[in-house]
Amino acid sequence: MKVLKIGEILDVQFGPHLKTNSNGTIKYLLASHFDEDLNLTNFKDSFVAPSAKTQRFELKPNDVILAGKGHRTFAWAYNESFGPMVPSSLFYLLRASNDRVLGEYLAAVLNSERMQHQLGLIGAGATVTSIPKKELSQLEIVIPSINDQRNFLKIYNLLEKDIELTKKLLQTKRDLKRGLVNELLMNKNKN
Repeated sequence: MKVLKIGEILDVQFGPHLKTNSNGTIKYLLASHFDEDLNLTNFKDSFVAPSAKTQRFELKPNDVILAGKGHRTFAWAYNESFGPMVPSSLFYLLRASNDRVLGEYLAAVLNSERMQHQLGLIGAGATVTSIPKKELSQLEIVIPSINDQRNFLKIYNLLEKDIELTKKLLQTKRDLKRGLVNELLMNKNKN
C-alpha cells in the first residue's frame, strides 16, 4: 500500500467548454445530470458533435471526473456502457493508469468523508467552490494493490446495493402508510 499524490498517478485537466445541441452524438456531462446518489439523469439537449476537441476529452474506461467548480463536489467513475461522453469545464478529468489505480476505487476514495473535507478546504471560495488544480494534484491518497482495490470495490458495491434496496423498501413502506391513511379517510367519509 502506497500513499501517493494525485498528480503523481493521474493526468489532471479540466474538461472543455463546448456549445451543446440536441443533434450531437456525444453526451456532454453537467453537474445537473447526476442525482444525489450520483446516478445519471436526463440528457435532453446536452450533446456535442464529434470533433478533434471532443476526441481529446472523450471519457475512456478507468477515467474519473471530479466536480471542481460549483456547489457540490463529487467524483464519478466512467464506464463504457454509458456510451460516448465528454465532461464539461465544471469537471476535472482524472485519467488514471489501469496498472496503478482503478477508476471506481479512485471515485470511492474521492467521495469519502475525509477526502470531501480536504477538497472542501482547498476549494473554499467566496460563494462558489473552486478547487485549484495545483492543490488537487498535491492531495495524497492511499493506493493499495490492484487486487486489494478490487476486493474493496466488491464490498463497497455490495453496501451500495444494500443501501439502494433499503431506500426502495423505505419508499414502499411510506407508500403503504400513505395508502393506509387514505383508505381510512375514504372509509370514514362513507359512513
